[in-house]
Amino acid sequence: MHISFNTSPSGLNLNTGYGLAGYGIVTAMQRVGHVVTYKDPSAPVELAFCMPDASDWSNADAYHIQMTPWESTKLPWGWIENFNLADEVWATSQWVAELYKREGVTVPIRVYEHGIDPMWTPRRRKPGGKIKFLHVGEPAPRKNGQMAMEAFRDVFGNRTDVQLTIKAWENSTVRVYDRKHISILGRPQEVYNNVITRNDDCSEAEMVHIFHTHHALVYPSMGEGFGLIPLQALGTGMPTICTEAWAPYVRFLEPELSLGSVLVLSDHQNMHPGMFYLPNYEELKDAYLYTAENYNRLAGRAYRNSFKVHEEYDWSLLTNNALKEVVERFS
Repeated sequence: MHISFNTSPSGLNLNTGYGLAGYGIVTAMQRVGHVVTYKDPSAPVELAFCMPDASDWSNADAYHIQMTPWESTKLPWGWIENFNLADEVWATSQWVAELYKREGVTVPIRVYEHGIDPMWTPRRRKPGGKIKFLHVGEPAPRKNGQMAMEAFRDVFGNRTDVQLTIKAWENSTVRVYDRKHISILGRPQEVYNNVITRNDDCSEAEMVHIFHTHHALVYPSMGEGFGLIPLQALGTGMPTICTEAWAPYVRFLEPELSLGSVLVLSDHQNMHPGMFYLPNYEELKDAYLYTAENYNRLAGRAYRNSFKVHEEYDWSLLTNNALKEVVERFS
């Protein structure tokens, strides 16, 4: 089948999770035998992987599929009308699909979760004297890098047998404040002996190396359209501390590392209207400590589960399932 792929400039930027997902979609469709071209009016099917108000359809008569990840409990003004102009809508998780239906999407909705590239290979981890925690997601506020750092310090203080690495894209907003959060004392690595920040640009292969050389992911994100970063961690066999409410792969999270949350009003109503899931801070601290005290057992289970993660989140399998009815329609 011939498919036209339509996306925004960031939709194939491999330095971001959004771009990796877009690249994964295109290559998976090609791998299972479809011809995929970019904004091609000759294609009978067009997939727009972008915000629905940015879908620049190439052919008004093509079969239009709108795919948009989303993170908060409300949709921006005008999106519902744009969603309902498509022939069907693809959601990146069951949580997102239920949100779309609740908000008023009336066209058929299909769940097409992201897959994981085989390069995110399972790795059996042993701490070797130091457990290195990893947070990825700065400078996006909803990914809670500040919370991850403050909870780490509350639990471990100046202990040198643990380390937190904050991997940011271009820059990190995480800072050390005085006790009343009035003045800034500095960046974490300038104040603490066991927290470092990385702002360097990394290829996907370099990111795999960073994951392989760390022992646990800490990801207290308030909302994800899917959450590719925790899936990648799980695929490498990494114990993963993660907010439970939005996670489509919760079955692979350890109960002691799954964070409860409460709904709170988003601080950025223009960008993310509605509410987000604020992780429980005490549970985050407990998860840090539990990971440090039970690391070998957690790492063993995470390594065994990682093969199942790759099996269930194989891009080709997910893509064939998502396209099955469309292929039948146009065969």
